[in-house]
Amino acid sequence: MNYRNKFYSKYVSTHTSNIYGDVKIEEIKSQFLTLNSYFCEFLPKNKNAQIIDLGCGNGSFVYWLQQMGYSDTEGVDVSSEQVKIAEKLGIKNVKKADIKEFISDKKQAYDVVFLRDVLEHFNKSEILEILELVFQSLKIGGKIIIQVPNAENFLSGRLRYGDFTHEISFTSESISQVLLVFGFKNIEIYGTQPVIHGIKSFIRFILWKIIELSLRMYLLIETGSKKGVFSQNLIVVACK
Repeated sequence: MNYRNKFYSKYVSTHTSNIYGDVKIEEIKSQFLTLNSYFCEFLPKNKNAQIIDLGCGNGSFVYWLQQMGYSDTEGVDVSSEQVKIAEKLGIKNVKKADIKEFISDKKQAYDVVFLRDVLEHFNKSEILEILELVFQSLKIGGKIIIQVPNAENFLSGRLRYGDFTHEISFTSESISQVLLVFGFKNIEIYGTQPVIHGIKSFIRFILWKIIELSLRMYLLIETGSKKGVFSQNLIVVACK
């Protein structure tokens, strides 16, 4: 039995709705400040750039890109429930498709490919296949932008095992290793620290910095180096 088909056909009703509840456009818009902080600097200046969000879920990220003025933006997701939510919300250019099948014939078609919270749902062989297809689908100089669970986070198991369909998590070193195999270059890796948008988030940010400093001190004592990224997720940017 292909367990993925069984789970993704009910992905909203058995998983995301239990975490986030019913998704509304207003709630999506409330996340724009965080998305701006994490991803805005990596977006192309050309608003006509061809951008795809693979594994786009309910289309919220596609909606953000469209609201940012990127007119040639699309998303695909294998979950029919997720795609139906996008349609219900009026988010355009979101399609139901297997991401590997969808991009298999898209040669040098995109300026930017997003893979947010996607690679962890596949095994190692499948990840290699996906990244090879993404590399082929990017134009020369195009970017891949990835978000994955960070195995170096001290609560890494929370994301790794929080979804039955998760297969793997990454460190900065392992995700770089995989990307270099396929010829990606200029790899940059960032953490997803709290974004300040009020008093509560400012307090969270300060407390996070204290925790991060403590983790760096521990790592320095244990290994002799304080280098590391400790947030729950990694954001990875690389060029073709």
